[in-house]
Order: sequence, then C-alpha cells, then structure tokens
Amino acid sequence: VADDDSWDRYEAAQWRAIADWLAANPADPDHDTMRETLTRWRRTYLRWGRRYVGWGVFVMRSTI
Repeated sequence: VADDDSWDRYEAAQWRAIADWLAANPADPDHDTMRETLTRWRRTYLRWGRRYVGWGVFVMRSTI
C-alpha cells in the first residue's frame, strides 16, 4: 500500500511521460487533446485526488 509520497511520485511520473511526449510530438493530431487531458488530470488530482485516493497492489492466484 502506498503512502502520499509514493502516490505523488506515481502521478508525477505519468505527467512527466505525457509532457515528454507532448514536447517530442508537437505536430501530432492528438497533441492538443493530450495537453488538455494532462491539464485536467493534474487539476483533478491536486484538487481532490491526493486527499482521497489511495492504492495498493493485490496479487491473486489460484490455489488449485
């Protein structure tokens, strides 16, 4: 289970990946949509997500 710092790093890594893609692909037809999506995701996370969202990794396997 992640703490706030781990969750922030996880989110920031995704934002960085999209920002890098935007910088490398300014002429891509999806550029503006991705920029708007990135802005919306950041705003949503910073407004309420960080306070309320947590995560964990669960591994399930058959006992058979």
